[in-house]
Amino acid sequence: MLMRYHSAGIKAIHDDPAGAFGQMNEAIERWEAKIIGSYRLLGEWDQCTIFEAPDNFKAYRATLAQEISTSADTQILPAIDYELFSKLIRQEGGTVGPHPWQVSLWAQVGRRLFRWHAYDQHVSKYCKPLTITGVEKFDSIDGPCIVVANHTSHMDGLVLHGSLPARIRWNVYSGAAADRWFIKGRKELVMQPWYQSLAMGTFPIQRGGGSKALDYPKWLLDEGCNLIIFPEGTRSTSRHMAKFRHGVSILALEKKVPVVPVFLTGLRAMRPKGSREIFPGPAGANVLDPIYFDEGTSVPDATWRIYEAMNVVHKLVLADGDQAARQDRPTAVPA
Repeated sequence: MLMRYHSAGIKAIHDDPAGAFGQMNEAIERWEAKIIGSYRLLGEWDQCTIFEAPDNFKAYRATLAQEISTSADTQILPAIDYELFSKLIRQEGGTVGPHPWQVSLWAQVGRRLFRWHAYDQHVSKYCKPLTITGVEKFDSIDGPCIVVANHTSHMDGLVLHGSLPARIRWNVYSGAAADRWFIKGRKELVMQPWYQSLAMGTFPIQRGGGSKALDYPKWLLDEGCNLIIFPEGTRSTSRHMAKFRHGVSILALEKKVPVVPVFLTGLRAMRPKGSREIFPGPAGANVLDPIYFDEGTSVPDATWRIYEAMNVVHKLVLADGDQAARQDRPTAVPA
């Protein structure tokens, strides 16, 4: 984001530099963005702030620009990771997938063989202990479903996958950012697109792909598969859940499948966003009541119902701690 200060902005910086810059940074971080660097400039623009924004940031950029407009003119430009840019220039980049073969019998058998390497070893090593409650709520589901969860850590997918009953787990697939997990030319085993499709059971999601990004998960549901989706889209860095996207609701309404919310606890402390280190600790996966939608339910109303089911538990956890999310406690969720 480039900024050209008005006279009022220049005066505010002169009078209280830390306070003025702090207010601008707070405005950016309010939209779940992470500031990477900030630089003073000489020339046409006065300030350059580089930040990492969630996929749905386009919806908020106009509001952000308006919020800062009292002190500066702004111009927000897209950027690209330098390593990825270099690979694209050298024609080593590009993405591949999805791989429909991942639903075949041989792939499902292979996924079981990879399970310890891909999932269980990490959960066993770092979740001390992992407490799962409410898993019996899957018993009423006959057919495919969409499992959703709050998103605060890279450990979320591993723990969520390990918390599902076997009949759901062995036939579940989840989306992953195509420009991170499905790039050609990576050397590491876990970064190979085929490994992601086979061992992890993931499929590529193009950032900003619009409705077309839902074509493959729709096909998976038609094939009788279950889905894992984090409706916040990106890992939350605040005490509040980010706004949910409509993708889950669109899929659930069109394919007439239930949504099963799972509230995860303890994982933000285990591996915070931006950290490469994992700290062992207690973790929880708490299965909430499945959500079924009546015919004629609108997409926004469906999204609100899913968000509200999760947010009720989120507020309890903020007030009373992680134990408040447990579904084996009579007072875990108010009537």
